[in-house]
Amino acid sequence: MRTSTLRSLLFSFGLFTAIGASAQDGYISEVSLPRYIKAGVNFPIQLRVRNNGPGNISSFSVRWRIDGGAWNNGNTVNITPPGLGTGNFYMPHTHQTPINTVQGQHTLEVNLVYASDPTPANNTVTIPFTALSNWAEKVVLLEGRTETWCQYCPAANTVPNTLDENPDYAVVKFHLSDALDDCTECVSYYNQYQITFTPAATLDMGEYGSYEINSNHSIWGTDLAARAVGVAPAELTMTSSINASTRLLTVTLNAEFTYSFAGPFRMNVYVAEDDVAGPQTNAPSGYIHNRVMRAMLGGAQGTMDVIPDNPVVGTNYSRTYTWTVPAAYDLNQLHLVGVLEHRPSDFDNRYTVNAVNRSATGVGIDELSLGDDRLSAYPSPFDRHLSIRVADHSGPATVELIGMDGRVAFQQNVVLNSTSASPIDLSGAALANGAYVLRVATSEGTAAQRIIKMD
Repeated sequence: MRTSTLRSLLFSFGLFTAIGASAQDGYISEVSLPRYIKAGVNFPIQLRVRNNGPGNISSFSVRWRIDGGAWNNGNTVNITPPGLGTGNFYMPHTHQTPINTVQGQHTLEVNLVYASDPTPANNTVTIPFTALSNWAEKVVLLEGRTETWCQYCPAANTVPNTLDENPDYAVVKFHLSDALDDCTECVSYYNQYQITFTPAATLDMGEYGSYEINSNHSIWGTDLAARAVGVAPAELTMTSSINASTRLLTVTLNAEFTYSFAGPFRMNVYVAEDDVAGPQTNAPSGYIHNRVMRAMLGGAQGTMDVIPDNPVVGTNYSRTYTWTVPAAYDLNQLHLVGVLEHRPSDFDNRYTVNAVNRSATGVGIDELSLGDDRLSAYPSPFDRHLSIRVADHSGPATVELIGMDGRVAFQQNVVLNSTSASPIDLSGAALANGAYVLRVATSEGTAAQRIIKMD
């Protein structure tokens, strides 16, 4: 299991809005703590002290504790007169004692202490987090919405295009009401956010609440970098191939947990396209779009029932999807993003556990020939037996039958002979009647064709 190094950037999340008071009214905002951190490794507590006034704060201290234990008191901070006032002013503060705790779920309390506090009840923020002894590298998902009618879109596209160059981020762009809104499930999915303007985006599926980036798109990079801190409790890997003749895309998404926690979980694979010409308001002629969403292979709601509600650490959970790429899309410009989602209740309470990002060149375009002439399979329709031959190829291969729902219904390793067909015994496989994609993977590449199962 590969691990990541702890990034130096901090996660900023507004946690509290103080209520008004007649005197100074201090509170804490933007405590730097991600959902998952490394166990046994120092993690600094960084925050901002603010004042909802109207009186000024001349000095303060900050203390913290984990799981209701003893308080870690902080040093007194004296502020140059006239002190910390109201408005957009704040005092950045790093506690001298970092967090360092064991693996498991914990609760952090951070408390602000200062003299003559009229409303001490609003001085404490409480944050749940999990420390991990084994972790995976975190990839942050940016789901942007950008369309032709938005005056900000050219600049907004520039920002995520730049962000997408960093492998720590996975960027896709949804079009809901313009010439590029060809993906029905994409429109249905993004409409759940109820965003009525562009440019807009969500990070990690709205993690930590229904957080949405608005038209102040210049801050997108800062917010993405902030969420890239920390680690993940599951690692995703993804393999893919495209048959250039049939245009059949096959993607297998794998999830392996380093830490088990309760689900339910959903998996999905996003297919986006780069280098797409299209109209754009306030942009020069010949404007090119990147990361245009073309399909969600798990549908608008994602795929359930692949990962149990209590996953086993170290177990590989896999889902294979197939999709015939429409002729209008460029096979050489496809981009894949695999997503593992935690959704304990409804859409608003979900978050991205992790993602896996594949560049356009990462999509393998594998073909055994210019067409399917080298792959032959008979009979079709078939019942309990199938014979397979790949012309001019001998050696080990993997044979799969993939249902129209994308699930691998049958898989077997065989040794092919270039001069004769290899028999496949399907009598022990519970295959329902209907259409399947026969996929044969060899050392040369992958070929696929549709066949019919019929008793």
